[in-house]
Amino acid sequence: MAKLSNHVIILVAFSIATTTIAKEEITAELCAAEFGHECGEQVYDKLFLPNQTSILTLNCCYKLVQMGYPCHNRLTLSTLASPEHKRNNWTEILTNSDKLYNKCDKLTKPGNAIYLATCIGKIGYECGGEVYNTVVHDKGNISKSCCGKLVQMGETIEKSKKIFRQCMSKNE
Repeated sequence: MAKLSNHVIILVAFSIATTTIAKEEITAELCAAEFGHECGEQVYDKLFLPNQTSILTLNCCYKLVQMGYPCHNRLTLSTLASPEHKRNNWTEILTNSDKLYNKCDKLTKPGNAIYLATCIGKIGYECGGEVYNTVVHDKGNISKSCCGKLVQMGETIEKSKKIFRQCMSKNE
């Protein structure tokens, strides 16, 4: 009887092991299909063409986080392995890739969406875009009009302290 139970245990263990191994491995192609062409281009531009003024939209940030870090990393590594990117600085690209993913992860947290919607309600869509591009993408300047609205709101975002101080000096 003991031999039978040992065989059952071995059979169950083998079944679990082979089922786990047999799962379809997620490929870069599957990740790319899930992420989409437009968002793929935006991430590519951010990572591989950093001197261009490229923007990663909030929608693509949501898609990136939904796709998950393993897919993002797989796509980045797959692109780096291609012949046209053999001479790229892998360490720099992978570091920037991690930073990009982490930035999107922070931006897409549920509390941030509510907070950002409240801010846009207070300062308006155009000013919201100016602030977003300056804080998130480190490009552009905030107009004096938007600075005035920001000053009225108060210093609320840690990352925007420098912008807030610049706006305070513009309104003095």
